[in-house]
Amino acid sequence: MNQATAELEVASHESMLSWAAERHVDVNVTQCIDGEWQTFRAIFGSFDAEKNTIVLQEVADKQSPQAALQPDVEVGVAFRRGHKKCLFTTKITGQEGDTLLLHEPASVRAVQRRAYQRVNIPSHRFIPVKVWEGGLPNSGEVCFPVCSGRVANISMGGVLVDVRSDQNPRLQDGDMVGIEIIRRPDVKPLLLEGQFRHCVTEDVERISLGFQFLGLEHDLPGRSSLSEVAEYVRGVRRGL
Repeated sequence: MNQATAELEVASHESMLSWAAERHVDVNVTQCIDGEWQTFRAIFGSFDAEKNTIVLQEVADKQSPQAALQPDVEVGVAFRRGHKKCLFTTKITGQEGDTLLLHEPASVRAVQRRAYQRVNIPSHRFIPVKVWEGGLPNSGEVCFPVCSGRVANISMGGVLVDVRSDQNPRLQDGDMVGIEIIRRPDVKPLLLEGQFRHCVTEDVERISLGFQFLGLEHDLPGRSSLSEVAEYVRGVRRGL
């Protein structure tokens, strides 16, 4: 198994789901509702391989208790198993109160937890990044970024962006953003969506903006895939 395969692999999904059900692990559920990502927490209740059904319990939105999952929109599910993070996408088959029924996914992808460890970028290495408020602009849409700067550190979980203080976009915790990371002139950029998490003042001239990536497990058109981001983080860790 090569390094790239070791970072991201397709696991035996029935064994992964059975393991999660036996231990009633905590899970995160993501869904893009009206163009905005919503994140829900839940507990893995059960898995029935014969009925191809997963039951999640105590489903609740992390930020807005009034938010509701939409039955006709794909959901992403993530949970931790040892040194790996397991992710899959599927459809909702039913919902009653805070209990959610999901269809068994075709596969579960397992990402090495090491990929979620931050990789600091040396000061002499400049990786350009642009940030748009509200998510990535649509193809052909003229939309200027709210700020631009350099990548300070990155992982599969998110990115820290170093910008000039006069470019502070004044975002609020949880605000949706679109992120473009320039890799090399001959390689298409990473296009990601995420949420603003924090701002740190480095000095009078520089600030650092922390963003959490969202929706990677969904492999959406026009967005960088989970495998692309995993490969890029691996390359950055190796200094490529």
